[in-house]
Amino acid sequence: MIKSQRSKRRKIRNDLTMFNNNNPSEMYSRIELITTTDDELITRNSLPCQSIQSNDALVLESELEPVISNCLPTSIVTVPILTEITDDQSESDNIKDFIASWAVQFKIPHTALNGLLSGLKKHKCFQSLPLDARTVLCTPTQISKTIKTMKPGIYHHFGLISGIKKYALENLSELKIAVGIDGLPLSKSNGNQFWPILAYIISEFSTKKVFPIGIYYGQSKPEDSNEFLSEFVEEANDLITNGISINNVIIKVSISFICCDSPARAFILRVKTHSGFHSCTRCFIDGDYQKNRVCFPYSNRKSTLRDHNSYINMVDDDYHTSESPSVLAKLYDFDLVKSFPLDYMHVVCLGVMKKLLLLWKSGPLKIRLPSRDIRDLSKSLLALNTDISSDFVRKSRSLFEVGRWKAVELRFFLLYSGPVVLKAKLNDECYSHFMSLSIAMIILLSPNHKSLVNYARHLLDYFVKQFQNLYGEYLVSHNVHTLLHLCDDYDQFGPLDLCSAFIFENHMKELKSFLRKPEKPLEQVINRYAEINSISVNTFKNIQLDVKPILKRPHTNGPLIDNIFGVQYNSLFFNNMHIVIRKQKESDSFILTKDGEIVKCVNIIEINNNILILGKNFYHVTPFFIEPINSTILDMHQVKNLSEILNNWNITDIKRKMMIFNHDKKIIALSIIHSGEQFVSSGIIIFTICMRYIILLS
Repeated sequence: MIKSQRSKRRKIRNDLTMFNNNNPSEMYSRIELITTTDDELITRNSLPCQSIQSNDALVLESELEPVISNCLPTSIVTVPILTEITDDQSESDNIKDFIASWAVQFKIPHTALNGLLSGLKKHKCFQSLPLDARTVLCTPTQISKTIKTMKPGIYHHFGLISGIKKYALENLSELKIAVGIDGLPLSKSNGNQFWPILAYIISEFSTKKVFPIGIYYGQSKPEDSNEFLSEFVEEANDLITNGISINNVIIKVSISFICCDSPARAFILRVKTHSGFHSCTRCFIDGDYQKNRVCFPYSNRKSTLRDHNSYINMVDDDYHTSESPSVLAKLYDFDLVKSFPLDYMHVVCLGVMKKLLLLWKSGPLKIRLPSRDIRDLSKSLLALNTDISSDFVRKSRSLFEVGRWKAVELRFFLLYSGPVVLKAKLNDECYSHFMSLSIAMIILLSPNHKSLVNYARHLLDYFVKQFQNLYGEYLVSHNVHTLLHLCDDYDQFGPLDLCSAFIFENHMKELKSFLRKPEKPLEQVINRYAEINSISVNTFKNIQLDVKPILKRPHTNGPLIDNIFGVQYNSLFFNNMHIVIRKQKESDSFILTKDGEIVKCVNIIEINNNILILGKNFYHVTPFFIEPINSTILDMHQVKNLSEILNNWNITDIKRKMMIFNHDKKIIALSIIHSGEQFVSSGIIIFTICMRYIILLS
């Protein structure tokens, strides 16, 4: 098989040499050549010509009798052949690009792709494809030159510029970059680990796509965090100073924040980790040692807050672990205190919420729930799974597996299922204490409750203060204390989801999936990223948010109202909202309007490019809870006498309300059975209604 045009010309020259030196009759059986003069070339090329490709040679069959010459110029011979090869080469490139995109998108191993290529090449249509997967995917061959030694492992710098140019949207005047740094263990049997520096471009108009800036690999984390970050800081400073040129336009670049958990943040900033007495990154609080652990007891007298200058000048010697600050201090326009958000994924979900569940499950006797109640709570959580909407990627698991719960499961319990299932099991004091955390987080995660942030600040202050009264002063850990500073991140970055580690943790899973064997993991990751960047049809480009709703699953079953006719659909998809009408599972058919009305969608109709949603609204709604705040409150002006509410809040006077909805003159009630085994409803399943009404006000 002839693999390229250059090889084709070389083979033709060799054949001509054989023709001149040997018996010309042997050449007629292999290839027929059309020869002509320069004057006749245009005319001959315009005549019909059919090409037949075989394993041995390219045969051209013309309608004219060929004239053979022993002194044929090579350039004239190759002209018609090159004309035919160009079209074939274009088709071959298209097939090659498709196979490369398919292999990268579905993470096909090289051995499997080699087998596919070997089989395809047996067919005459695919003989131009390469034999090796590395050729198709443009896998780099000399990556060892780009890897440098960094004790006790190795490091590769991908670069911030390449990621920005790949994923930056057009017509932007400024690019704000979010950075995430954390460790990623590769195996439970050894200490091999990655320490990636990841980033994404902050944008309201597209989904966030994470890309690598640099990755370290070793049996332990890097010895020197300054060496680990030096290339990133140098490149970032250059971009901040000079900007980046995209489509011949200079765009300003800035580093918005760096997101880490507590151990990674301490390593990068070269300060005490979360178990130290002076480990708080926001204030100068001095921890206490009680019952073999470091704690941070609540005090009405607030500690002095840290700032960027106090860190640079190393005012608190007990806070720093080295004689010099982090190399990040050289980063222009970057605050080393405020630009490190307190990631609520680790602080609240994996920290405080998990701690509460473990205390209720196996804590001190005075706060531990009986095993019977734990079983009942587990049954209630599992019973809810059938009525949870598709907005949630993970369903609830039993409390007996709480040690394995992921952060999204803990978040779901804190915001959604916990307020429902715990109401009949926790005593009034503990339940009210839990609700103060739940409501505060609902406010801090909502983009529409900015006016309630100060109220959330009071709730978190109450939670930390009451935590040590209920569970003990010695259990006020670093994460519990950090709740006092959580609202400051909302003031600077907005809703906490905009500065959380969830998106970086999701990419960690993708990063780990790049590994196909234990040997040379960093080299494998470099190859995978190079293959992704090399494919011409890039399926990994930023996904634009839908500009108009997408309708699916047409039907003709109705219902319809008078004078309304059009194409009916069961599903509507728009941005992150999915409305699905199914009789078997109604959890995806309920929505909350901007006016605060709960609507059950019964049909979706398209009329003249306009979309009409038919639904039934619930015009009588009773709040699920009224303390510490009414669950139906939409804005701060509805909260009256905030200080009076907090001061006179009688924790023991929690009203266990039943949710009642009046729908088409039928009473639909949802009450919590005190055994915790099931939820009773009449008419339709409305668990999702109450969940969306309580939580999804945002």
